[in-house]
Amino acid sequence: MAEIIERERKSSVLRRPALPCLSRYYTINLTAGCPCECRYCYAQSFQPNPGHGKVVFYTNTADLLRAELPRKRVKPALVYFSTACEPFMPYKPILDSLYKVMELLLDHGVYLLISTKSRIPGEFLQLFAGHPGRVHVQVGLTTICDDVRRLLEPKAAAVEERIAMLRDLISHGVRTEVRIDPLIPELTDTEESFGSLCTEISRSGAKQAVASYLFLRRANYGGLAVRYRDWSFLEMLKRLYTHKIEDYCGGTSIRIPASTYRQNKYERLKAIAGDHGLTLSLCGCKNPDLTFDCCHPALPTSTHQPEQEELFSSE
Repeated sequence: MAEIIERERKSSVLRRPALPCLSRYYTINLTAGCPCECRYCYAQSFQPNPGHGKVVFYTNTADLLRAELPRKRVKPALVYFSTACEPFMPYKPILDSLYKVMELLLDHGVYLLISTKSRIPGEFLQLFAGHPGRVHVQVGLTTICDDVRRLLEPKAAAVEERIAMLRDLISHGVRTEVRIDPLIPELTDTEESFGSLCTEISRSGAKQAVASYLFLRRANYGGLAVRYRDWSFLEMLKRLYTHKIEDYCGGTSIRIPASTYRQNKYERLKAIAGDHGLTLSLCGCKNPDLTFDCCHPALPTSTHQPEQEELFSSE
């Protein structure tokens, strides 16, 4: 477990993300830093990040939010957990604070969008079940090979735990989809790897998935200098990461595989997903040359209790 550094938050809790693709949401990060230590994580280069092995926990988030919500002239429609950390860290004070925050938001009629690579504790599942149609969980899962998972996401939940979590969420009536992000060329986007993943997703009962390829900032290169059997990240990088986007999500420069590679692969992966009864969408913010699809649900447009399919339909 990472070293937990407890601090009080000085700024407001509800924040608008700087990334344009997320700017329509409010977001909450209970911590700076994340214990998962995913090798591809671009958030590690953010200024507030304390570095590997450390997590700053803002202990007063629930109290600040309780005072902040009534002051909002327009109540937030949806809050996203989280842009730069894993929300369900296995540390009781963080989980206790997260529960209070989520319960408070749900009691105020706010919808929750959650992205996670961890096992969600049972008390949260019960909380979500008590607010049907108001919680949407995206479970990050890119492979069923736990050796590959350990290589890329060394301290995130095991593959088996995430598959079990999909079943648990669905059994509690929570709208659930799989976030297959990032796909890594010639490692997790092969027909064998992707087909096996779709088989397990389908068996869990999930029907929706969203995918995107790994994108790279220069800060990511060192962390991804890894090998798996005959596959080498650096060798693959030289051959396939030939496309540069100069104005990605607010002005940064990133590299991704060429559009022809991505387009051909996406078409094949969509077909494989379809053969397993899954609907596969693409992340438009990471593939602006291919699609305008959004990898997040549409914001609620009214204050009545919506049907899940109405609230979380694609834009």
